[in-house]
Order: sequence, then C-alpha cells, then structure tokens
Amino acid sequence: MKEITLSFSPDELRELAKQLYLASYFLIACDYDNESMVNDIMTKVCATGFAEAFETDGFRQGGPTETIFTVSKEISEECEPLVELYEDDAVQEHLPYALADRDFFEQYGLLEPEVILKDPSLLAALQNLQAKYVKEFETYGITHLRIEQKR
Repeated sequence: MKEITLSFSPDELRELAKQLYLASYFLIACDYDNESMVNDIMTKVCATGFAEAFETDGFRQGGPTETIFTVSKEISEECEPLVELYEDDAVQEHLPYALADRDFFEQYGLLEPEVILKDPSLLAALQNLQAKYVKEFETYGITHLRIEQKR
C-alpha cells in the first residue's frame, strides 16, 4: 500500500489527536466496519506525537485495552466538555422527539409524514406529545426516565 506523508506542527498534531479521540468516543457505541483501520490511524498519530511532539503532553503509551499509543489524559480531559455537550444535545434535542414519535405510532400506527402533515388533528397530537416530552426534559432532564418491562 502506498503511504502518503503529511507534516504537522506539534500543536496541529495535538489537535488532530483531539479530533481522533472525539471520533473514537462516538464510534464506541457503533459497530463500525473500519474500526481496525481507525485504531491503526490513532496509533500512527499518537506514536508520532509521542516520539516527535512529546513536549505537548498530548500522547502516551496505551494500556491493555487501548491502542499501542494513545492520547494523554490531558487531551481526554480537554475533550470532556465537548462530549458532555454532545450527550446533553442528544438528550435535549433528539430523545424527546424520538419518544413522542414512539408514543404517536403506538397510538395511531405507522403513518407517512405527508398524512400527518395534512391532517390537523394528527399533527396537533404529535406536536402535543413532542411538547410534553420537551417540557419534561427541560424541567427534569433524565431524572424521571425509567425503563419498565411490560408484563
């Protein structure tokens, strides 16, 4: 395989490591076909950073469940606020609507979006469910969220 050489300053390499860390955070929950390639890329970037940009404190040797070289604890801590923003966004911006859709479809069945949009009573029912969940999550977050098993 032909390899391409790219040059980065130590600061750029550290920023690239942050981006790879964030991408790997999101891939953990997914079954991703190219995970081994992603791990190889992470190892290459972090090995280069460890050897050539050690002064950035952005890289370290990996542990037993990590790639051979990985990002430092400092980088993962810097990325934590972004991860928290993503998690908050997922809960606040997506979950209320997914739950409203679930409840709506349980009550009315699976309907095409055009059918819902053309019927004021169906649209109002969906919007009421959405508003209910949005208000719940704005007020309480996930505090009242419980998984119950149907009997």
